[in-house]
Amino acid sequence: MSIDSSTVRPTTRRPVSPGSEFGQALLPGTETGAEGLRQRLMILQGRLERCATVVRAHQETVTRAPRTDALALGLVQDDQRLLRDVRQCDDEAGEFDDALNEFFQELMAADLKSVRRRQEAERLSGRIGVSPPYSPGWNSADEISETFAHASSPLLRVEGGTLFGPTALFVKRYAEHATFTRTMYKDVTLRLAALWEVVMEALDGPLLQEPTLMGLEEIDELHHSQFEQLIADLLDRDGYRIIRSGGGAGDMGADVLAADPLGRFVMVQAKHFTGGGGSVGQPVVQHLYGGAMATHPSTLPVVVTNGRLTGGAKGWAAEHFRVRLIGREELRRWAENGESLESVLKGTGPA
Repeated sequence: MSIDSSTVRPTTRRPVSPGSEFGQALLPGTETGAEGLRQRLMILQGRLERCATVVRAHQETVTRAPRTDALALGLVQDDQRLLRDVRQCDDEAGEFDDALNEFFQELMAADLKSVRRRQEAERLSGRIGVSPPYSPGWNSADEISETFAHASSPLLRVEGGTLFGPTALFVKRYAEHATFTRTMYKDVTLRLAALWEVVMEALDGPLLQEPTLMGLEEIDELHHSQFEQLIADLLDRDGYRIIRSGGGAGDMGADVLAADPLGRFVMVQAKHFTGGGGSVGQPVVQHLYGGAMATHPSTLPVVVTNGRLTGGAKGWAAEHFRVRLIGREELRRWAENGESLESVLKGTGPA
């Protein structure tokens, strides 16, 4: 789409009629979940592109300055078509606004646990209907239409007319209205560009990404950094806010630091072994526990591995439920079966 803008403006809400072509297109179809929502956005994307194509067809007209000395029938007819299409696309943009608002309301009304996806939905929905004010031409759109109709009348002595000629005052008014129409064209261009940006960010960003699911065989082939990212994605999926992802110097044993909806910290040490053949011993568990207690006494330390947990690690972690452990079977339930972290941790410590 070739129209560009970084600004949008307030718009008048127009209800989307369920019986209209657009309303029917945006109603839920056979697909559900993220794929169904994606299809609805793609329908909207196509409608936006068609509207933008109509607008682009007038680029040559808007680059011509209105004549202030005389009327030319060909230019008058071009201006008539420009005004007609600008008004039509503005009406459609109002429908697009309402359809997008409905889309985001429906999305946020669902059980959107992912903090990342919820924040993205709130950010994008906040950009709908926020833009610069309309130009003055919109208040005179009907009057402009009448001026153009009169200028194209066969009664005028303009390119074949026989009865009377346009007055200088009328020619001046026509030029003013033609200028207003070009400003209205810019308004619609900005509006369509802003809607296009929202739709594309919704389609290409994290909003419609399916919840993280991955089998153990795939996990065994990951790089350690990818394993850390997987854990962060799983925590986000389950409603945790990711504070930091990726270990390093001074991480106190934590590769991922997150917080639950109540603000309590979860500190995760990720131990990945290619093929799942390695083991995690007691020193790793002790190191993570020390880092967690130094962060905050209520921090929940969790060791996650695709490998084996030694008896020493299990015994030390179980004493006073100091550290929660997620081994291969628990990881399968969390990453492959889609169980929540809360469900996976039941039985590994106090409820």
